[in-house]
This record gives sequence, C-alpha cells and structure tokens, in this order.
Amino acid sequence: MIPWQTAFSLVTGIILFLYGIEHFSEEILAVAKGKFNRVLATLTATPLKAAGLGALVTAIIQSSAATTVITMGLVNGGVISFVQSLGIIIGSNVGTTITAQLVAFRLTSIGPVFILLGFIISLVGKQYKFLGKPTFYFGLVFFSLSLLSGELAPFQNDPEIIGMLAGFSSVPLALLAGFLFTVLVQSSSVTSGIVVVLAQGGLITLPHAILLIFGANIGSTATPILASATMGLYARRSAVAHLLFNFGGVLLIIPFFSQFQSLVQFVGGTGAQQVANAHLFFNLIAAILFLLLMRQFARVVERVVPGEEREVLLKTLYLTGDLPEDNTESFELIEKEIIRSFDITRELFGDSVRLLDHDSRDVRQKIAKLKALSVYLDDEIERALQKMSRRHLNERDAKKTVIFIRMSNLIVRLGDWAYDFAETSGRIARSDSSVPPKLKADIHETYRIFDRNMEVLRVPFPGMLPETRDDIKQNDNLLRENFNANYLRQLGFITRDDEVADSIVIELLSILENANGLVHVMRKLTEMYAALHLTGVSPDSIAVETGNSGA
Repeated sequence: MIPWQTAFSLVTGIILFLYGIEHFSEEILAVAKGKFNRVLATLTATPLKAAGLGALVTAIIQSSAATTVITMGLVNGGVISFVQSLGIIIGSNVGTTITAQLVAFRLTSIGPVFILLGFIISLVGKQYKFLGKPTFYFGLVFFSLSLLSGELAPFQNDPEIIGMLAGFSSVPLALLAGFLFTVLVQSSSVTSGIVVVLAQGGLITLPHAILLIFGANIGSTATPILASATMGLYARRSAVAHLLFNFGGVLLIIPFFSQFQSLVQFVGGTGAQQVANAHLFFNLIAAILFLLLMRQFARVVERVVPGEEREVLLKTLYLTGDLPEDNTESFELIEKEIIRSFDITRELFGDSVRLLDHDSRDVRQKIAKLKALSVYLDDEIERALQKMSRRHLNERDAKKTVIFIRMSNLIVRLGDWAYDFAETSGRIARSDSSVPPKLKADIHETYRIFDRNMEVLRVPFPGMLPETRDDIKQNDNLLRENFNANYLRQLGFITRDDEVADSIVIELLSILENANGLVHVMRKLTEMYAALHLTGVSPDSIAVETGNSGA
C-alpha cells in the first residue's frame, strides 16, 4: 500500500507536470505570436517538408494537439490546403517523442537549473525578459518528472504495486488506460513522460509501456476533434486525419507487435530508453507509411468526412512572383487576377443568396473565406499596380493602371455587399420570424436579374463590347421595374404581416440595388478600358458615374 504522503507527492508531481507543459506551450506560442502561423503557411511545399516542419514545431511547443489545432485554424482560414495540412499533422506526432527521449536519458535533473535560469531572466533579462517564463516552465516540466521518479523509486520491487499495474497489461485495457489518461490530461507528452518514468523505476514492462503509449497517441486526437466542431469542412477533415493517422498507426503495428518489440530490444538501451525508442519508432514507421500513401490517405479522409464545398485558399494564381520586366506581360497577369477576383465576388454573392433558403455552417465558412480572399486579392493587385506605377509608363499604360485600381476597389466593395447580404439573411434564421415563400421568390428573381448583369459583364471583362453595353442597359431597366414593384409590395405586407421579416426583405433588396450601382460604374470603367484599345477614341470622353444606383 502506498503511504498517503507518497500518494500526495505523486499527485503533486503530476499536477506540476501538467501545469508546466501547458504553460510552456502557451508561453512559446505567446513569444512567437503569429510567427508559427506564417512559418506553417509558407514551408509546406511538399509532404516531406510539411512533416519536418510539423515535427519541429511540436518538438518546440511540446504538444501535437496544439500544432494540429493551429494547422486546422490555417486550413479553416484558407491559408493552407487540407492536403498541405496532412504532412504537418503526420510530422507533429514524431515531434511529441522528444519529451520521452529527454526523460529516458535522465535529463530531468536539468529541471532546477532551468527554473532558476528562467527566474533570473525574468528579473534582469531586460530585452530578453520575454524568454524568462518559457525557460522557467521548461524547467518545471522536467523537475516534476524528476520528483515523480524519486517518489516511485522505493516501490520498484514492491510485489503489490507491480501486481496492480500488471492488471492493466492486457492489450485492450492498456490501450484504454493510455487513451483515457491522455484525454483526461489533454497531452500525450504527459502520458509518455510518466510511462517512461514508470519503466525507469521497473514498475511496468516494455510491452505494457508500449501499449500505454499507443493508447496515448489515440487519446491525443480528442482535443482537435472537439476544436473542429465549429470549423469548416476542410478543417474537420484535418482533425479526422489526425485521428485516422494515430488510430491507423496502432492498427498497423498491433498485428506485428512481437516483431516491433524485438526491434526495440535489438536497438538496446535501458528500460526507459527502450520505451522512449518504441515511442519514436512507432511514430516514425507510421509517418513513413502514411507519407508514402498520402494521396490514398487523403481520399480515405474525404470519404469519412464527405462534402461538396470547394476549398478556398488565400492565394493568387497569376501574381505569384516578381512581375515580368515587360509591361505588357505584367498587365496581362494583373488583368487575369482582376478577372479571377470578379469571379470570386460573383461566387460570393451566389453563396450568400443560398443562405436565404437554407442556413448552412459550411456555406457560412466558405462565404467568410471568399470575403477574405476578395480582400487579399485586392491587396495583391494594388501592390502589383503600385510597382507598375513606379516604372516608366506611357500615357496609355498609366491610364490602364488607374482603371485597374478602380476596378479592383469596386470588386472588393461588391464583395462587401455580398457579405452584408449573407449577414442579413442570417438574421432570418436567428429570429423567430420567417419570410413568406412569395417574398423569398421575389428576392431570388431580383437576384437573378442582377446576376445576369454580372454574367453579361464577365464575358468581355475587363473590356466591353457594344452588344454587352446594350444588354446591360436593357437589363437595368428590367431591374429598376423589379425594384419598384417589390418596394411597393412591401408597403402592403408591412401593414398586415410580420414587420421584422418585411424589413429584412427591404434590406436585402436595398443591398442588391446598391450592388447593381457598383456594377453600373464597373460597366463605365470597362468602356474606358475598351476605348484604350480603339484608335482615335479617348477614354477621357466617357463619363464615369459614382453613385450607388444603377437606375
């Protein structure tokens, strides 16, 4: 029987370990601020690079769950793709093995040194004071493990304790114990560190320790799964990929458990070192297999988490590097990116209107990313045009630069109206009132006419054809009649029906009217742009309206 004083010390050691590793991760992330996000977003060109990056980041912050949650956030924000996230997630599991290795080589004695060093840096570190807390908590992690090791040492030959732990040595119970403890403490690094300490004291056997670590790997997926509940489709796929990788790795090794154990014993080392090596070998083997089968793994995840939403990434397609020295080639790339920006905004409007009939979390997530992409493209286009403006430009190219800047700004403003439409539609779902089907049908008809204007404008965009101008003018007349009829109809509804719902309908119609006013101004700009390519026609002769109404 363990004396209560010893039990109290063991619980205290575990609490210190949990506290230390949690705050160490927080302090490292606080010091880095947004740097990890930027690094993860830029160094994922290949699965191997992404895996190496995931391992490095996890080794630093000591939490595969934290790395996975950060990665899911990047996927959810469209900074990296779902496929790019797989490499980071696979590598993060390899990074968690560093704690077990440090414990196995009895480096826990360095804990007090780092605690003292961190305290001193926090007091007199001046410009390096920000490193004090991370250093302190790093030392606390290993000091707590050293405390646990010292308290367990007297029981390494106690038959009662060994017999109690042996009761959990069967495969299902050991996996379950490792899983549940990791879910409880929210860290597989904590579990693996304690398992190595137990092995160091001779309290558990190698097979028992390996199974506990396998269970811990599966348990580490709980936090990302919970965190993904409110995220978009592709972030949820990243979380499930983390689960399938850890669970799949265990299923792959279990049938060859004897051979795996023999490999660990062949490498040799103390009992604690063998446990730490088993943790490392397991994650390395699983990582290599899944990296080799990356495409098949991605398809499996997509089947487990089905969905049809297009993945939206905050990336340019044409302005991907330095602009060509030739002005004509540079303008061609900018023009293509402007056309893409227009297409993105039109898609944003289409998805926003979809919410009028059916509220969908995935659609809302996509709308948020499309809006962010619209702003991002506007920034990149303007940055490219600023570079162009510093070159030697003839009068025609200078006018083209001004037109492109105005076009890009109008497109992003059009995206603002689309986002407002989505937000206003959401008020219908969040309120007790409902819009009658007839009113929804009226809004859809108005949007159909408005979208026809964007569709017609898109064909020669960013130029203009005579037939396009005539088509849009005719469509504008039809849209004006539609707006007037709908506004008059709302006057009747407000006096006898749900006033809240009707006011929302008027807001939605007003958004479409203002958006069409921007399309009207864009039509004038496309006429100016087309005039630049016609002999003897000056774009200065074309008046550009700046009002909000297209009537």
